[in-house]
Amino acid sequence: MTKLTDLLFKHWKAKDFRPMQKEICISILENNDTLALLPTGGGKSLCYQLPSLLFEGSTLVISPLISLMQDQVAQANAKGIKSMAFNATQSLDKQLDNAAFGQYKLLYCSPEKAQNALFLARLSQLNIQCIAVDEAHCISQWGNDFRPAFREIKNLREKLPKVPIIAVTASATPAVIKDIKEQLALNNPREFKTSFARKNIAISIENTQDKFGSLLRIFQNNSASSIIYCSSRRETEEVNQLLNSSGIKATYFHGGLSAQQKQDRLLAWQEENIQIMVATNAFGMGIDKGNVGLVVHLTIPASLEHYYQEIGRAGRNGDRAKAIAYFSPGDEQRLIQQFLGQLPSPEFIQKCYKSLCNYLIIGHGEGIEQEWRLSFQDFCQAYQFNPKKVDACITLFDQASIFHRINTNRQNASCRIISSPAQFKLELEKAPPSHSKVLQIIGREYAGIFERETIIDLDLIVRKSNLSFSTLINVMEHYKQQELLLFNYATSDLHLIGIKPRDDKYTLNQLLRNTAQIHTAKKEKLNSILTFVKQDDICKQIELLAYFGESITEKCSLCNAKECLPEGKEIPIEDIAVQILNYVERGPIATHQLKVSLPHLSVEELAEGLAWLERQQKIKTNALAQIMKL
Repeated sequence: MTKLTDLLFKHWKAKDFRPMQKEICISILENNDTLALLPTGGGKSLCYQLPSLLFEGSTLVISPLISLMQDQVAQANAKGIKSMAFNATQSLDKQLDNAAFGQYKLLYCSPEKAQNALFLARLSQLNIQCIAVDEAHCISQWGNDFRPAFREIKNLREKLPKVPIIAVTASATPAVIKDIKEQLALNNPREFKTSFARKNIAISIENTQDKFGSLLRIFQNNSASSIIYCSSRRETEEVNQLLNSSGIKATYFHGGLSAQQKQDRLLAWQEENIQIMVATNAFGMGIDKGNVGLVVHLTIPASLEHYYQEIGRAGRNGDRAKAIAYFSPGDEQRLIQQFLGQLPSPEFIQKCYKSLCNYLIIGHGEGIEQEWRLSFQDFCQAYQFNPKKVDACITLFDQASIFHRINTNRQNASCRIISSPAQFKLELEKAPPSHSKVLQIIGREYAGIFERETIIDLDLIVRKSNLSFSTLINVMEHYKQQELLLFNYATSDLHLIGIKPRDDKYTLNQLLRNTAQIHTAKKEKLNSILTFVKQDDICKQIELLAYFGESITEKCSLCNAKECLPEGKEIPIEDIAVQILNYVERGPIATHQLKVSLPHLSVEELAEGLAWLERQQKIKTNALAQIMKL
């Protein structure tokens, strides 16, 4: 298969395949149904993209995320692989014409689009020679991000019985693998699975009550490119501020940023202008940066699947890397409340659905392929709903293919200059520098702004003026009050696309039937990761791989589990001291309370650590026999 190697170099500029990639490509080209389980960063997309170049027709790629499809299409086209994605920007009939006659190698679509009657009717015109199911774990109710629409993909097989299917995923337990094969009706599939072991990543679970203090201590002596995962947008901004105020270069990334802001911050991090990316789990999908040396979880994610994918963004170049997760005594209850306490009841799901349809003015039988942009907070406030429960509902609507959800931070703004050109020029001359910059830009960029209300790009004006976004809004509001211009501005942070028509009686039926199973699966996943972080005896690599059905006996000797400490090796006194200080810095604490908080330390190790800190004049004992910081 010299041709495969030649194409690998031509389109990916790589001389060698990663483990299993070549074998998977050959399996597809030999017309076999194929199941590929490759770890995050293992090059899953190449396994169906490269064979597509050798087919006369197209490969149909089913993907769950519109944003991921858009990125993959852009990346494939940049590699010289002609690709397109079916979306809602133009009529499906016209897109099918493009697909049929455009000689595309890769056609991306959502599982819902693949079940559209028109799509199925014209499927035979597309010359599909392979079907690739990306993120195949979504097909299983026991998998992460279960989407019932994935279970309808097997209907494509009835239309294309001789076309091979490849299912790819980065994380699947044995139960999920079984579900994938059954639900896709794979025919004697060839299975390829590389080890899920991350042999170059040292996993560390650290108990601390002072996460921010521990974080700062790490980065005092760590210059590696890093990712810090946080549980909320607010926390990412707080941690970013903490790091920068301590002289550590960081930026933050979450779903509330504009596309331009995300792109600018990602580029700064990728080009090493910024050391640390502080992010929610919205960050990381499709990002391949080889030299990430450290991934930190300030909060434990909802499942071991998420945890595995996120630590897998470290050490992709093969160099030694670290994955640190902080866990404090109160975290367990907070996690249970965060991930389980906000699960909506069937009654609330129905109430939220009807309210959302009313808010968007969707009539009975309406809503298919319509689009809406709205403020999430405004919707919650209008109906006095708990935002976290509404967020959970909209996620369920997305997974159940009722609405497709896209988080945005789009600024909808329009402006018209209502003064005469002479008055505008006079105002421009006397305005302070910040104000004159804005006036110059809108006068220059938008030619018809004196005659009619014009849509303006606030992000563009921010970049050209070098002003902050809030300053720009203040300037525009100032001139609105001065009656120099008209200015209308509203923020919409939620973009919804209708997939099913409104029917208050039937639309939610399948979702409501699945709700109990979905909640059970979430509880089991949370219990698994809580057991993982609380267990400190067993090697973390062994424990993690066992979850994914891989049995190994060799300890990693890198993690901080007790059995991975070398025989006879004591924990360094400095490490013991840091662990003690994590608790002492919170306030005076009795020795027996310290022992309870640090159960992995022996009485002797704790005593040695306290004595060492006293000699270093870091702590003292008060009149109540409590340890306190000096």
